[in-house]
Amino acid sequence: MSEIRDENADAVRPFDADTDAELAWKAAELVTGWVSVSTPLTEDQGWTLVGLQHMGSGQGEMYAWNKVGAWRRQLSEALAADDGSEESRHRVTEAKRAATSAMRDMLLAGIPAGVATNRIWSDGLGPDPCEELRRFVETHSGRVA
Repeated sequence: MSEIRDENADAVRPFDADTDAELAWKAAELVTGWVSVSTPLTEDQGWTLVGLQHMGSGQGEMYAWNKVGAWRRQLSEALAADDGSEESRHRVTEAKRAATSAMRDMLLAGIPAGVATNRIWSDGLGPDPCEELRRFVETHSGRVA
């Protein structure tokens, strides 16, 4: 007697590095804009970012939480150090660019991590991590990603 399985259970979402990277970059730009000197990242926003990284375990989520916290602190410190001078504005621009790149890398790593987590915990039928990231961008930008 053969095991009956959903034919999509073993299907792997085609990896499109360009599309995934573009989507992660858009999300990272949005998230970087959440942080300012007067407005810190909220706990809900932080956990949303942790969820998009699809760590697959409580220990992994705490690791991601610490990475997000360090990312926020670095960006906040750079923004707080802006004294309005040309040199300071340049440092802030570079800090924002670095923060956006770092967040993009975290979110981009969440796509294959989400695929792996789905295979382990959801028999391959869990939510598509790229689609989750797309919905995140659409929700927070008001535009279709």
